[in-house]
Order: sequence, then structure tokens, then C-alpha cells
Amino acid sequence: MKARSWGWRLSAAAAAAALALGLTACGDNGDSAATDGAEGSQITLKLGYVTPPAHPYGVVVDEYVKRVKEASNGAIDIQTLPNYPGGDVPLLQDVRDGAVQMASVSTAVWSTQGVNSFNALQAMGLISRYDLEKEVIDGPIAQDMLKGTEAIGLKGLAIHEGGMRKPVGGKKPLNSVEAFKGQKIRTPESPVLQTGIKALGADPTAVPVGDMYSAMRDGTVDGLEANLGLIQTNKIYEVAKYITANVNLWPFPTVLVMNQSDFDKLSADQQETITKVASEMPAFSIEVVSGPSDLPQTLCDEGMKFVLANDAQQAGFARASEATIAELSKDDPETKGFIDQIQQLRDGLGAPPAPAPLPEGCVVK
Repeated sequence: MKARSWGWRLSAAAAAAALALGLTACGDNGDSAATDGAEGSQITLKLGYVTPPAHPYGVVVDEYVKRVKEASNGAIDIQTLPNYPGGDVPLLQDVRDGAVQMASVSTAVWSTQGVNSFNALQAMGLISRYDLEKEVIDGPIAQDMLKGTEAIGLKGLAIHEGGMRKPVGGKKPLNSVEAFKGQKIRTPESPVLQTGIKALGADPTAVPVGDMYSAMRDGTVDGLEANLGLIQTNKIYEVAKYITANVNLWPFPTVLVMNQSDFDKLSADQQETITKVASEMPAFSIEVVSGPSDLPQTLCDEGMKFVLANDAQQAGFARASEATIAELSKDDPETKGFIDQIQQLRDGLGAPPAPAPLPEGCVVK
């Protein structure tokens, strides 16, 4: 199935967000959702994620919900909770506690709760192209990574992508390591991303996604790492000016999980539906984020400027990436093992495809 460009969904984001807020405002928790796994019974599950519905995370989650409903002939109803309050760390804790049965939680934050199996995915510069990422998240490496969720009582279902993260500067371009030095850069609560930002000579500042806009507006941070979807759906174009177009710091995948106790309550057929449809989401997510998009032109029209790193500046980023990978490999044998496997895949790839042209009049030389 070919993924439709997700830019068209931006106009529907407000309505979807209002629905999500309405569900949250009802005061329901995981105990109120039906989780009776008897054969043929109707069940209702809730699935939280931190972005608006128009973001690639939301596009993939909505596709998952739709396919599960179709595959179960309407017997499994998944209600989505976008814009989850507080960000990924509270969401991860809530799905552990059973406040929500399911969640899509950024791989960046899992190490905050002792799960390091996803760290290699966001080692700076290791995965900078979607064809490589597809091999990783839609293959045996991902299946091994997902086993790490078992240690905290969760059933790992799939890893899906949200878009490569690029340097975003508030008042000046961040197209070189030198430009990063001394800057305060917003990150999630993520030790692995903070390692990368420190390697660039900047000060990583943890800010929940819901506070990112105000942190940029008020000067709490000077820049951030973000994909185009995050910039658009959170209106970062109002408080930042520069995107470094030809630098991908790391991808931003998320882990689709279910509370293990709730999963165990499902019938065998329901478990099979939940897991089988989840296995279709990694490839679908790569189609979503790598396919044609109107976002570059939209962001250009909204005042963003694209800057480019030259060859010497690219080499500087590569050196910082090597230092980050060495640091992460030294700290954790599991992470080193996954890094080594990903490097082997990367070394077997040919030249990357040519990037899509940038909007005319929006490239700063």
C-alpha cells in the first residue's frame, strides 16, 4: 500500500486534537476500557502518543487503528490519545502502570527507565537515510531490540519512524559544529540524544514536547533537533528561522507497545491481530516519511529558511558522530552490539538517493 503524503492532514489536526482532549477530559483510565479477551467479544483499548494527529506518528497510529479494526471485523476498537500530556516519559510510565493499555513512545526516552536496547537507533550519524532505517526497523535487529520492553512489563509490537531530525536554529543557522558551540539545544529527556548534542559542543536542555514552543520563544533554548513534521505541527516556524537541510542528526523512531498484563487478557485471535497488523507499520512509516511532501514549501511560505552544510562542515559533523558512537559503544555492550550490526548494514548500501530539491527562494547560501 502506497502511503499518501501526510501534509494534507494538517487541516484536520485541530479537530482530531479536540477529540483526543475530550477523551482525556472524561477522566477515563485503563480500568474503564474493556479488556475481556473472550472469543468474539468487543474490546476497547486506548493508545497514547505525544504529537498532534497530523504528525507522522499520528498518521501511522491512525493507519494501525484502521487496519486492526478491519482485520478484527470491528471487534477491536482502539481509541487514540494524541498530544499526550507531559510528553513521552509520563506516557511510558502510564502504559507501564496500565493507565493506558497501549502507547507509541519515542525510542529516545526508554533508557530513562532502564531499557537501553533502542539506544543505537539514535546514535548521532549512524542512521541518516531511510533505506538503511527500513532494513533496521523492519528486520531482525528490531525484533531483538523489542525484547528489551519485556523487562518493564510491556509487549513490544513494532518500531515506526517519525522523520529524520535536523538542526534547527532560532536566530542563527546551525550548519556546523562551530555554530553549535555554547548553544542551548532543546532535547527530550534522553541520555542518548544528550550525548550527541554534547559531542557538538552544545548544552542539551531537556524540555517536554509541549513546552518546546515557549522554550524557543522565551530564549530558554537557542535551537533544537527536529523533523519537518514536528516543526509544522508545533508551529516552530513562528519562533525559529533556520533548518539545516542536508544534515540528518538521527532518525526519530517510536515504539508501539502494549501493557503485558492487558495483552495477556486478550484471546489468541485478538493477540494475533494486534501483533500481525503492528508488523506492517515499520515499512508503512518509512513510506510516509520518505514519500513526496509539501512540507518544505509550506515551511518556506511560513518564513523558514533552509541552510546547507558544506563539505568541510559535513566532515565536522562526521567526526562528532564518530565520537558519539564510540562513547555509546563504550558505555553499554548491548548498544555496541546493535551499533555493530547497523554499521554492517550501512556498509553494504550503495550511494544514497539524491535529495528532493528545496523550494526556490528559501535557501540561504
